[in-house]
Amino acid sequence: MPQTINKLSHLKKINNEEFSENNKIVKNLSSFKETKEFRKRNLKTDVLPSMTVKSNLIKKFREEAEKNDWKLTTLMNRILEERYGKENNNNEND
Repeated sequence: MPQTINKLSHLKKINNEEFSENNKIVKNLSSFKETKEFRKRNLKTDVLPSMTVKSNLIKKFREEAEKNDWKLTTLMNRILEERYGKENNNNEND
């Protein structure tokens, strides 16, 4: 029985070594040299959840995006930036 454990641990060690060697090769390829590590997205803060919206509002939203040659995401980002991205400018003249 101890021989089996030794064989398994030896195989695991070989696989880890091969994996790290393959990783080194991939990182040295020209197409991967300048890549950045991916940042895991936080779905609670980075993404809006699916929502139910009145169909006439969706139609107007899509028409506005099409009229300005924008993607739907671009239009939504502009609307959110306009509404929430600026400081409260109510007291500008104080």
